[in-house]
Amino acid sequence: MNQTVLREHYQRRGFSPEITDQAIKAVERFERHLETGFTLVTISVKAMKGNLQGLIDRHENDLESLLAIARYVHLIGRMDLYIYMTSVLGGVGVMDHIRSTLTVAVGQPIADAVFEGTQLPLGSDPAFQPANTQKVVQRMAERVDEATMCHVLAGNHHEIPASAYADEREIFLKSASLDAYLADFHARQVAVLQRHAEEGTVWFEQRITPAVVDFVAGNPEILSAVRDGDRLLMTKIPYDPDTYLKSTDPIERRYLACHCPLAREAIKAGTSVDARWCYCSGGFEKYPFEVIFDRPLSVKVIESVLGGSERCRFEVKLPQGWENWLHA
Repeated sequence: MNQTVLREHYQRRGFSPEITDQAIKAVERFERHLETGFTLVTISVKAMKGNLQGLIDRHENDLESLLAIARYVHLIGRMDLYIYMTSVLGGVGVMDHIRSTLTVAVGQPIADAVFEGTQLPLGSDPAFQPANTQKVVQRMAERVDEATMCHVLAGNHHEIPASAYADEREIFLKSASLDAYLADFHARQVAVLQRHAEEGTVWFEQRITPAVVDFVAGNPEILSAVRDGDRLLMTKIPYDPDTYLKSTDPIERRYLACHCPLAREAIKAGTSVDARWCYCSGGFEKYPFEVIFDRPLSVKVIESVLGGSERCRFEVKLPQGWENWLHA
């Protein structure tokens, strides 16, 4: 293991020496259990899956250890391992937050019944997630009305702080119009992608190529929104956009489009997760605009890969009187 790269990263991020040492020990411990002759530089993604299960079996699958492994493989340039680790960790806390939201909406007994026996160990392969996700959606549909279920699912389940979009609210309030703000926001997002394409770096969990930049630049609904009367239309960028653009297979394209680590493996396996689960993704998409408008907004799933489409598309209703909030 290259201790230096991880230590320097943790120091740059302001972690304490104790947490830094714990992270290094976690990665070293993980590497010691790899097959003889293999390290995190040389291990395959397939082998990584088995070794993460070993981590679970040894009860060493705490969140900080998994994050340390994910950060380390990113730092040493194993982007294939890093992307897999983001899929393992991407759903952390989501089910717990949905359960809390459902408890507030309909009470603990119903929430307990919906989520009974659906908890998987931290670090589990995403292939095991869809069956549990389907149980949650089915049980919720049996116990609460449709509107309540969609509202609960469309929350801020990644618990992103409003401060993450505070600057965008200020830019919006100074814009000449909402349409002008959306166009400017889209242009800024395309510029970010362009930089990643030029540098060959991963943007979140995604590889960005010139083709991806052109694809996003040509669709202002992606990474921004387009206003249509009193609604915003949004299309989610595919999870693996470069491979998505190259693929001609409808099922593969649906799989490559889906971001949700709790459901996407069902597409490849030929099983199903109720398409209403995609309201969770709708909640993620609408949240920045809830911060910008400083109030809750409603979202509607127009298309989704779980529903058979090759893209996920959402409609967010604008709040009444939004036109009067802008300052040119």
